[in-house]
Amino acid sequence: MLYLADIVLPISSPVITRGAVRVEGAQVVAVGSASELVARPGEEVIDLGASTLMPGLINAHCHLDYTKFKGSISSRQSFTEWIKNINALRRSFTPKEYIESIAEGFQMLARGGVTTVANIEAFPELLPQLPVPPLRTWWFLELIDVRTRLDQDEMLRNALGFFETHSDWPGGFGLSPHAPYTASVDLYRLARTCGEKYGMLSTTHIAESVEENEMFSNAQGPLYDFMAELGRDNSDCGQGSALSHLIEHGVIGNNCIIAHLNYLQDYDYELLANSGASVVHCPKCHTYFGHASFPLKTLREHGINICLGTDSLASNNTLDMRSEMREAQHLHGLSDREVLEMATIHGARALGQAGKLGQISPGSVADLVAFSLKPDEVNLPEIDPYHQVVHSREEPVLLVVNGRRIETELSLKI
Repeated sequence: MLYLADIVLPISSPVITRGAVRVEGAQVVAVGSASELVARPGEEVIDLGASTLMPGLINAHCHLDYTKFKGSISSRQSFTEWIKNINALRRSFTPKEYIESIAEGFQMLARGGVTTVANIEAFPELLPQLPVPPLRTWWFLELIDVRTRLDQDEMLRNALGFFETHSDWPGGFGLSPHAPYTASVDLYRLARTCGEKYGMLSTTHIAESVEENEMFSNAQGPLYDFMAELGRDNSDCGQGSALSHLIEHGVIGNNCIIAHLNYLQDYDYELLANSGASVVHCPKCHTYFGHASFPLKTLREHGINICLGTDSLASNNTLDMRSEMREAQHLHGLSDREVLEMATIHGARALGQAGKLGQISPGSVADLVAFSLKPDEVNLPEIDPYHQVVHSREEPVLLVVNGRRIETELSLKI
């Protein structure tokens, strides 16, 4: 298969005007100018014309279960009250509604050009009811033991059994201790041990709110009180930040993707850099909650890999990663290229897929997206493809996952 486009944006190498990408099976085997990569006898050619062809976008933090929660919770409340509201919503939905929610989420992601998503699955019992996902998906099974201790051995046996029998699903599997206020150090240790033993990733929420910061740093605040009411042993609070608490227990490593990290202490940055963990910033969720400024500059100065995610529609109004990139620009003054790299190669690095996802190069996976050029841009002598993609709002004209074309409107229903 040979794809042609007026612009090919490989991300990891310079822009190609009137470019071509050759795909064999699920892999990119060549990328270059259309004049150099000529069609072979009998080779199928798809000419996308006035469009930008690039690697599919990577959403590094999402909760597809909650797609139907859109607009259900007001942002004008404390984080603790938001938790109470989402817990009430969770109890009101049926398994069928959650499956429909996952399907709707996949379709929304595809319409925004996403080919890979890191999804937190709060209801692992739903997974056997799902067909092969239409997009490349890392399923992170959510772990919470704030009320009752999990039977870790049984849980792990069931999870590994499912993972082994569904190795044909594009993406991967992992564990997700929810957050330091809802998951014990034992659960975090389990996630890291499994990662090291079975090559799995883990992901978690840390330092998301000022109330979590108050809880761990000062042993006070509404979240501290709410967790105490639920029976949580809060003796680990008042001894430093939530992040340092976990790192000092040796449960955060380079196989971990940490969402948020909105409230950090000065001593956290070096600890985080030494851990090798990646960070996911969710700009629109950040704005929804009215958090203090995300410490992007300091994280970057410490060499920490930062990617982008949407979080869920319980704290966002869209799963379109282009909207997240524009919000990141608004919040941090980043360039089009910087935010696009955060949504591609940085996400790939977080998932342990550097050189495979998030770029178009020989040997990379054939996960591709193409966005049409606006009529007034086609005749410009100099087109900025980074700007064109970040500020586009139309659905893709092409979406390819694992070498297979995906219809964004018709074939994502579960």
